[in-house]
Amino acid sequence: MYFQLLSTLEAPDRRKDSHHDRMLPYRRLQQYAITISIISVVYNGLEGGVSIGFGAESKSRSLIFFGIQSGVEVISALLVVWRFRKIVKPGEERGTALSSKDLQFEKSGTLGIGILLIALGIGTVSSSIAILVLHREPDTSNASLIISASALVIMVMIWLPKRYLATALDSSTMRGEAICSLSCIQLTCVLFIGSLIFRVWHGGWWIDGATSMILSVLFGWEGYKMVVWAGSKEFTGGCCQDCRVRPGVEQQVNNDAELGGSTNGNRECDCCSDPEKGSCGGSDTDKSDVCQPDPEVMCRDPFGNVYIPCCQSGSNILGGKCCEQPATNAVIEKSQATIPSQKRISESRDLEKKKSVSCCSDCD
Repeated sequence: MYFQLLSTLEAPDRRKDSHHDRMLPYRRLQQYAITISIISVVYNGLEGGVSIGFGAESKSRSLIFFGIQSGVEVISALLVVWRFRKIVKPGEERGTALSSKDLQFEKSGTLGIGILLIALGIGTVSSSIAILVLHREPDTSNASLIISASALVIMVMIWLPKRYLATALDSSTMRGEAICSLSCIQLTCVLFIGSLIFRVWHGGWWIDGATSMILSVLFGWEGYKMVVWAGSKEFTGGCCQDCRVRPGVEQQVNNDAELGGSTNGNRECDCCSDPEKGSCGGSDTDKSDVCQPDPEVMCRDPFGNVYIPCCQSGSNILGGKCCEQPATNAVIEKSQATIPSQKRISESRDLEKKKSVSCCSDCD
């Protein structure tokens, strides 16, 4: 199953926008998500018990904390099982927008895993401070090295399917579980490498604590973003809050080509492209560079109306995107000539100073 999953799931950057373009049916993806999560629960439960047992016997705080970290991963995986416990019938596919019940499950799962990541971050910071202040040396026992080395190999094998499933299922809960697994892998790697370094260089006792502190900030931040995303009014349950499917626009996918846009038109993605620089809003060296709109990607409001290509920033009350990015007078004139009459271009009062233009759809 493991190698079949990795061989059939597409990488995130190559995945099609439509759920119907997946190589595996949604039902099968749900089954894989539950299976890999159950495997994660069983393995991390055993790993945590063994780590705490050896840690208590050898008075190793590192092993005890490692066991607690495994417990966090167990809870996170159980949340995924709870989220996908209701398997769809054969042949059914998830719609572009989740049902209100599934959306609530997704929100609760995302919030729960986000809180777990924050708690793990706080716990790791506290442990790291204690290591640095009290000058605690890494555990160099054979038990510590064997547990951390085996955990690295197995956890990477468990994490890879989660990473792909998060994208294939378009699930923020699954994405959070993948991040949680990655965080555990990173901490395990620090424990293993820190112990090896201390065996050959006693002056490197601080590497374990310092590195763990940096990592804790990173995945603590990921947890914070998940909590904020779960509490957002624009929460859709998708794994990517910057490029998300809008509820109620599933019919727009087939109409995009006819209206002059690409299939990206049904997503709230960055609809600005600079072909030369590959970025939006100019280069890093010259912030006043022109934002070059991509004619193949059109912004849309919830009713399918197309307005001029632009860079996005915020949204109006109806869900349409209000866009604002640097632009020159030439771009403004071109926009005024191509935008439909019911739309409008509002230039800023200090155009010469800011060189900005807003293309709006029903914006005040």
